[in-house]
Amino acid sequence: MLESSNDIWERRWTIGLFLALPLIILLVFSYYPALKLFQMSLTDWDGMKPTYNYVGLDNYTTILRENMAWKTLVNNLAYVIISVIQTFLGLYFAILLDSNIRGKRFFRSFLFMPYILNGVAVAYMFSYMYNFEDGPVNILLRGIGLEEYAVRFLGNSWWANMSLAFMGLWQNTGLAMVIFLGALQSIPRDLYESASIDGANFLHKVRFITIPSMKLVVQINLFLSLNGALQAFFQPFIMTKGGPGDRTQTFASMAYYTAFNFHNFGLASALGVFLLAIVLVVLLVQNLVIRGGGEEG
Repeated sequence: MLESSNDIWERRWTIGLFLALPLIILLVFSYYPALKLFQMSLTDWDGMKPTYNYVGLDNYTTILRENMAWKTLVNNLAYVIISVIQTFLGLYFAILLDSNIRGKRFFRSFLFMPYILNGVAVAYMFSYMYNFEDGPVNILLRGIGLEEYAVRFLGNSWWANMSLAFMGLWQNTGLAMVIFLGALQSIPRDLYESASIDGANFLHKVRFITIPSMKLVVQINLFLSLNGALQAFFQPFIMTKGGPGDRTQTFASMAYYTAFNFHNFGLASALGVFLLAIVLVVLLVQNLVIRGGGEEG
């Protein structure tokens, strides 16, 4: 039975309305703010004036001339390293807990639990853990006679950034694990049974079945982790205020202080555009590396 023209138009209108809503949300809350950010990056707006004073590319030249971006990106490197570890640690736990081991439901919940905790509360918890005088780690070391090995987690060295980034590893590994678990359960079990018949062991199955089948999910998870690492903010903001001596200042926290402490929203917007460009470059490089690896395989 042929559809009438009214039925066709009604179906098209229905599809159009369902597509329009997410498109409008995307335009209003994503693309418009991005365009506004770029516009503000061309000004010296202080957050108070009703009009903009355009200064062209002066903010971008300031960033490059004073090496503002590169100094903080060195600090962000700690978060990048931890995010890569976090992704593959989540994959390891997912593969382990997808096998037939006892108590796997408990361990899944146990590993995912930190992710649902409030990030600010976790930051305060780690601030206590990292305290040089009263932190439980150093108290334990002193209690067993190893006082000379007491650790200054948030001292003057670059390892302070690693200590801050470790908090993300503890909190977000469970999310990566859950995403990978969902992907693992979509792989047909017949493949594993056939591999077992052919004499494949556990490592062979992981290498030749699990990893190739999950390449896209690994790519997405890795990008989300790297994106979060480049935008790390609340850890240094709450725990160190970027100190000591800006040694724990991240790109996002620097943009925040530039805008709200120094009232230079134009320069802060330029930093935001700069960070957006870095994220896009990371995505491009990651796609090239993973596709290249897949073609070689």
